[in-house]
Amino acid sequence: MTINDIHTHSNNLSHHAIVSLSLAQFDREAPRLCSIGIHPWDSNRVTDHDLRLLQQLSQHRHVLAIGECGIDCLRGADIEQQTTLFEYHIGLSEMLKKPLIIHSVKSAHIIISLCKKHKPAQKWIVHGFRGNASTAQQFINHGIELSFGEKFNAKAVAITPIEMLWVESDESRLCINAIYDLVAHAANIEPHELQKSVEMRAEKTF
Repeated sequence: MTINDIHTHSNNLSHHAIVSLSLAQFDREAPRLCSIGIHPWDSNRVTDHDLRLLQQLSQHRHVLAIGECGIDCLRGADIEQQTTLFEYHIGLSEMLKKPLIIHSVKSAHIIISLCKKHKPAQKWIVHGFRGNASTAQQFINHGIELSFGEKFNAKAVAITPIEMLWVESDESRLCINAIYDLVAHAANIEPHELQKSVEMRAEKTF
């Protein structure tokens, strides 16, 4: 299936997307491409069983990426706990050779520090990026790619190289084509060109 939406919470199985799932939402029999992870908002109630289950489910053939996972400085467990959990996801990403889908809120400095520490071979993609151009440039400088949804900073989109720029619907009610129109306008590129770029890179990445 061609992928043109790298992160969504939609249950529309005909959607050409990677559906972000929690452990409880994962269904071995559902024919949908997905990512799986423990959201940082849930980081204060993770058990050893959860970690073992995450490792097991992450190996399923329908799981194309690990996450969403990451660091949220406004919500969830303390940063030390969140960091430990995020590093567990990093380990799975590297072991299984699957990209990492990252939730980052007020935590760019921590994410970048962990990227320097682990030197990942797999792609890291910050999903739903809404930060400014300066923060975007920091991520880009460290090889961390950015995905944009309905809401974004236009200057951040404009400075993101197309080969590091992804598009997603996340929880938006807009269709993915409408989001492509918005992001492409900010990137000063035709929507069909941006979509072609995403689809070609998704085929290689996921």
